[in-house]
Amino acid sequence: MATTGFAITNHPSSEDVVLNIFGDQVTIKVSGDQTAGTLTVIHSATPPSGGPPLHLHSSDAEVFYIIDGTFLFVLDDERHEVSAGSTVFIPAGTRHQYQNVGETFGNLLIVLAPAGLDNFFVELDALLKQGSEPDMPAIAALHAKFGMELLGPPLAMQG
Repeated sequence: MATTGFAITNHPSSEDVVLNIFGDQVTIKVSGDQTAGTLTVIHSATPPSGGPPLHLHSSDAEVFYIIDGTFLFVLDDERHEVSAGSTVFIPAGTRHQYQNVGETFGNLLIVLAPAGLDNFFVELDALLKQGSEPDMPAIAALHAKFGMELLGPPLAMQG
């Protein structure tokens, strides 16, 4: 069987662009363009108490591999604390969020399928650079554009 495409990146890649997503340092390691839209691979360095708001993806599944650190994942109504070496699979349609509950940056390798959220992160990074305060209506609209729904604040803001 012939291979239709492949992607090889050397570590560290001089072409890596680190995106600032609410303090998380997100690096696209394999883009959707490199995989003909099948998947995206990103690395996220998440600061203590960092992590995304509660949200869901209508058609994207995610796999998180915890490289180092300790994270609390909330999947629908279940809470799971996981640490280095753990893997978390989140199917499309699952309400979810996570938080780095450690005292230092934690590192995640994230696989998203199908591809497309790499473009979301690029657009979100640009949107977040536009002002001193996040434009939440614009951020919610960007989520909707990529088939996601914002459902609540990050865990760190839930008291």
